[in-house]
Amino acid sequence: MKYFFCLILFFGLLFGCSKKEQTPTASLKPSFGNRNEVVLVIDDSLWVGSLGDSIRAHLAQTTAESTTTEPIFDLVQLDPSIFTTRAKTARNIVLFSIHTQHEFLLQKSVHATPQNFFFLRAKTKSDLLAMFKKRADSVISVFKASELNEETHEVVRTSTKELRELKEFFGCTLKIPDDYHLQVKSEFPFLWYQKDLSSGSVNLVLYEFPIAEIENNKGSVEEHLLQARNFIGKKFIKTAKDTAYITTNTKEYQFVSKENMLQMPAYRIVGSWETVNDYLKGPFISYAIRDEYYQRYLFVEGYVNNPLKNKRDQILEVEAIIKTINFNENGN
Repeated sequence: MKYFFCLILFFGLLFGCSKKEQTPTASLKPSFGNRNEVVLVIDDSLWVGSLGDSIRAHLAQTTAESTTTEPIFDLVQLDPSIFTTRAKTARNIVLFSIHTQHEFLLQKSVHATPQNFFFLRAKTKSDLLAMFKKRADSVISVFKASELNEETHEVVRTSTKELRELKEFFGCTLKIPDDYHLQVKSEFPFLWYQKDLSSGSVNLVLYEFPIAEIENNKGSVEEHLLQARNFIGKKFIKTAKDTAYITTNTKEYQFVSKENMLQMPAYRIVGSWETVNDYLKGPFISYAIRDEYYQRYLFVEGYVNNPLKNKRDQILEVEAIIKTINFNENGN
């Protein structure tokens, strides 16, 4: 789990932001803010116009991790005159100002902890706009990593059960919050955990396929990963209707990227699922981990079924659960 605690510092160094001497975190109050909330400290006159439009276009763009038109962040705009002591303890803050100095600065835990506090200062409005456009992706990356990190802490805090079936079936551990229950257990091997919502459910599933079935000359790895997902959906992930099951919605964009998990290659797939012979649909996130030791691809993925409700934060929760995976025999 050291990866999560180092991640935010890594992003700060990666994007080349200058830093100042920090207040010892032990003396700071805990930060506050809803998940994926960003406080923007900017003069009202700058918020209305090209700069405000650009900020909204970047920081409130539609997230890929949801089938609804949810923004990646919920924005709270404050004029500097009402940027109170309480507001200064928000977890994610960006301060824009017209200033004699030209500066892009990230400071950690300035008034509270944890906290990401960006300062953007420029001599003119046009310079400020150009600076933000150049640095927007960096700001987004830091905030997204921070929110995933905070959600992971919450997942670990609310996970107290030892789930022996995870080690028995897959030789791994996961931190799964106690409000998830085991829905289906099959010797395939396949495990399905579910969290009940007032209007639906959040679902976490695990299964595996041999590397030879995913990597061969009959198609691309990406095609075989989606075929594997659809096979599992048809075989195991049913709805209340007898003939209904989950499949990948290939009509909508599927985002596939590569990364490493525990020094193993992994494919991260984000997209939408739908049901054959039913009306249900929603977003999913899937990690397919290439495990050379067991000659398998281990799939760990989350589905959100929450009709007419926002799903962004629930997808974040299941991704945080997935990120706690550990293959150490001694656990986390």
